[in-house]
Amino acid sequence: MIAVMKNVYLIFLVGYVSLALSAEPTLGIVTGVLSNNEIAFTINGSAVTCQNYGIVTLDEIEGLDTTCKQRLVTFQRQHPRYRYFSQTHLKRYQQYHLERVDARRCIVYAQGRKSLAELLLEAGLAVATPSAQATMIDYQYQRSVRRARALQKGIYSDVLLRSCVQRLP
Repeated sequence: MIAVMKNVYLIFLVGYVSLALSAEPTLGIVTGVLSNNEIAFTINGSAVTCQNYGIVTLDEIEGLDTTCKQRLVTFQRQHPRYRYFSQTHLKRYQQYHLERVDARRCIVYAQGRKSLAELLLEAGLAVATPSAQATMIDYQYQRSVRRARALQKGIYSDVLLRSCVQRLP
């Protein structure tokens, strides 16, 4: 009887731990938007900083040649409001669902089931970084990128920047 109770306890413990570690959406209160890619939250009374999973924003793009870097700086000067895109979509002290991917990256749902990363990609203000395995998130991100290209939004509105982004690894 004691062996059976231990097995039941272990099964319960393993199930509880796996639920706690799964990528279930968590409610977080936005305490600040540090950049288009970095958001500060309060989750259960703890301060947490989180970066968007699976994207690189314009400020963080690396691997560009000198001409592309200069064109990107010019583009950002011509469109200063793009720098505050995340601030306009995430309001301070509002609750948002987020999924922690790892210690520093997460998926923040800004408009229902649409993530902030998808909104940045649709606006042409970020580049998707595909993961090692194809996931639903990768599919959603690629769909957002296709939309931005078709509508010539953000970096896809500039011919030189578009070719620079296509050459990224």
